[in-house]
Amino acid sequence: MTTQEIYKRFLLDINKNDTNEGISILPSHFVLLFNTEAVRWLSEKLNDDADNQKIDHLNELLETDVKLTKVKEYEDSIEFQLPDTFHWYASSYSKADRGECKGVKIFNFEKKPLGFIATLADDFSRPSFDYQETPFVISKNKMKVYFDDFTIKTVYVSFYRKPKKLDMAGYEHFDGTPSADVDTDLSDENIDEVITRLTAKVTAQYQDAERFQYAKERIVSEP
Repeated sequence: MTTQEIYKRFLLDINKNDTNEGISILPSHFVLLFNTEAVRWLSEKLNDDADNQKIDHLNELLETDVKLTKVKEYEDSIEFQLPDTFHWYASSYSKADRGECKGVKIFNFEKKPLGFIATLADDFSRPSFDYQETPFVISKNKMKVYFDDFTIKTVYVSFYRKPKKLDMAGYEHFDGTPSADVDTDLSDENIDEVITRLTAKVTAQYQDAERFQYAKERIVSEP
C-alpha cells in the first residue's frame, strides 16, 4: 500500500465520504501521526504477544543474527553498539574462546540494569563458559555482554527494527528540506491495524474537542 493510498484510506475512515466537512488532517500532520502510531503499535504488539508466539505477522520487521560492532572493553564485559534501527530485543548469542576451545556458541540472556550486581554474584546467573550462557544489559542503544574466564570474540543479535517511516510530497520538514513520497515497508495487514488505531484516536480527540467547544458556548450563552 502506497503512502497516498494509506492517506486516502485514513481520510475515508474518519470522514465517511472523504470531504472537508468533517475532520481535516494535513499531509504533514498525517505523516507525523502515522509514524508515531506505527512505533507505538509495534511496541504494544511485541509487549502483549512476545510470550505466546503470536507475532508471526511481525516477521517482516525481524532482523536475525546481526553482527555487532565492539565499542569498548571493560574488565568484566564488552560493550557493543546496537543498530540505529533497533527497537525490540529478540535473542542473541556470542562466539567465545577459552583455552583450546574456540568459537563456542554462548547464549546471551538479558538482565535489567537495576540490581545487576546481584546477578554477577549469583552462581546460577553469572557468566559461564561451561553452561554456555552469559548475561547482558541494554542501555542507551548499547549492549554490554559480560564474561568471566573466557574471551568474547563476536556477538550476534536478532531484533525487531522500527518500521520504515512514510512521507508525503508537498510540504517542508522542520529542517526546511522538502518532503517526498516515501512508502512504509509494513505489510497491508499491519498498515490496516495502524490505520484502525489511528482513526479511533483522532476521531476521539475530535469529538472531545467538539464537546468542549459546545460546553464552552453553552457557558458563554448562559445568563
